[in-house]
Amino acid sequence: MHAKQLHYFIATAQRGSIAAAARALDIAQPAISQQLASLERETKSRLLERSFSGVTLTPAGQLFLEHAEKIVNQIELAKRALAQLNEQQQKVVKIGMLPSIGNVLSLPLLNEISQHHSNIKIEISTGPSYTINDWLASKQVDIALTYEQALDEKLMSVTPLIQEEMHLVFAASVSFPRYSELREKQFIRFWEMSDLPLLSPGKKDALGQLIANYELATGVSLKHDLAYSGQLMTGLRQVMQGEGVMILPTSAIFHLVEAGLVSTLKITEPEMHRRVLAATNRNVKTDKIAVNVVNIIRKVVAQENASHHWCGSLEFAASLLNQLSNSK
Repeated sequence: MHAKQLHYFIATAQRGSIAAAARALDIAQPAISQQLASLERETKSRLLERSFSGVTLTPAGQLFLEHAEKIVNQIELAKRALAQLNEQQQKVVKIGMLPSIGNVLSLPLLNEISQHHSNIKIEISTGPSYTINDWLASKQVDIALTYEQALDEKLMSVTPLIQEEMHLVFAASVSFPRYSELREKQFIRFWEMSDLPLLSPGKKDALGQLIANYELATGVSLKHDLAYSGQLMTGLRQVMQGEGVMILPTSAIFHLVEAGLVSTLKITEPEMHRRVLAATNRNVKTDKIAVNVVNIIRKVVAQENASHHWCGSLEFAASLLNQLSNSK
């Protein structure tokens, strides 16, 4: 006896004929007849009286129908309960982040989730700050990792993550003598960058806005003459080829520094930095899983900061660092 036989029997009993049940279930009539005959053999009871006008339930059939309906109902309830459990066990959380953040955060975040949070699945998308804002507003992502320059107070509820340092990035190869003086420095003052060919995005982008704000505050104009696609990896390729320099956080280039492909100098006088935020849509109720993911992100940010992959000052409770130290 199986669920299919019970469904066929209930449909036949309710409609009063095998033909009507076949039409309702969109199944060939002989298939239903075969299953009903098999059911009667298994129960060793005649469940249906068949005639030219249709079928009627025998006393045994009436008794069996009561139990069959209860069994089918319990099966459906079990399916719903399992579906709810599965939904609770693996909640999908969609995260949007800038490429520079994704470079340092994506892999360790995925590893942290897979190893310690099997009930959560994250999907990561990367794009420019203005696109990530659009994704959050249109509910295409649950969490946006962005910068304070892209903050929209009407849209976002934010959790500060890190005040990241900005560094000048240039080709490490000695094949480009124009950067030889930079290799002798320990840091670079903001005004000293004014003669360097800078690859920078437009002011629509959060990084472009940040650079413009520092130019305005210092009265120093940087050279923005180089053509730049606005794509981080394309810009870094131009840097490695000696075509120009970039202003970036270490999160974007730590792997290239470790590989000896680019060199960096911390920017000073004034120090250049920007605040990284985890944002949720304030017009959408944030569930407990999303809140948990924000806390996981903070943990991973602290780990990457401690490993010097993401240089800057953490913007949340120092107790988290103590927890990380105590857990080792």
